[in-house]
Amino acid sequence: MPADVSLKALRYFMTAIRVGSITEAARVVNVVPSAVHTAINQVEAAFGLQLTIRSRATGISLTATGQQMEAKIQSLLDEYESLMRDGSDMRSQLTGTLRVGYYAPAAPAFMPRILGQMMSDNEGVTVKFFECDTQSAQDGLLSGIYDVIVCVANAMKPGITYETLLEVPAYVLLPVDHGLAARRSLSLTDLADQSLVLLDLPVISEYYATQFDQAGVAPRVVATATSLEMVRSLVGDGIGCSVLHMVTETDITYAGDRVTAIPLQPAIEPFKIVLGHLPDNPRRLVRMFVDELRGFFSVEDAARLRISPRA
Repeated sequence: MPADVSLKALRYFMTAIRVGSITEAARVVNVVPSAVHTAINQVEAAFGLQLTIRSRATGISLTATGQQMEAKIQSLLDEYESLMRDGSDMRSQLTGTLRVGYYAPAAPAFMPRILGQMMSDNEGVTVKFFECDTQSAQDGLLSGIYDVIVCVANAMKPGITYETLLEVPAYVLLPVDHGLAARRSLSLTDLADQSLVLLDLPVISEYYATQFDQAGVAPRVVATATSLEMVRSLVGDGIGCSVLHMVTETDITYAGDRVTAIPLQPAIEPFKIVLGHLPDNPRRLVRMFVDELRGFFSVEDAARLRISPRA
């Protein structure tokens, strides 16, 4: 089996062949001639072939076998240089594909607004969104499937850099004509006799069970859904009421019904929406996206995603 040979040795070898002299090649690559001589020996030993003819009078030239290998060695070096250029471009230019893993109930309320300006200014950028739960989002980031994740804080894994973007308190979602819709606030106890439509997703399902248990309420769940908008539409149609966190811009459901959001009092444990990314040398595209997220959540505009007290 051929021995390994370094890219540096291959470069020294090709430089010597190009200039026709070991001494001149050493000057070009800024090393001592013995380093070039050793590199040539290493390349020949790795292939187990005589690739060069060396003489004091005529310098260095290729054998017939060496001439056959020259193009292949140069192709390998060219591919390596191309790879390194591509890697450098990914770090320095706003091009390429950004892969975002997001927890379904949270991201659609704000992600398009953040990406709009970034993509309009950078035509070489494309974005792929992957809807997932918190745990699969973290696994996907660690395995390289995603560049960045936005999810609900829960059982956060080591090796990922996290920062809280927003804390969102819970609220009750009702049809606008519901008997409780005029109330300034509601408690979980007020929902004890109500039909409930709940999100059935990892983390959230466990959260509901814990909160109702702590309030001493046995919820009467008549429907569940894995889609936030399905829950809103079921509520709008009068199937039941729900407990949610992030407020949407519209009170109209997909089905065209109106719903209303009422704060929970006393408040229960809020959800933390977090940004996660790997700390080691992210691409410029990832860094910019992270900065855009931070910027959005650092201003008051992000407050519209939280339920506000009723006057």
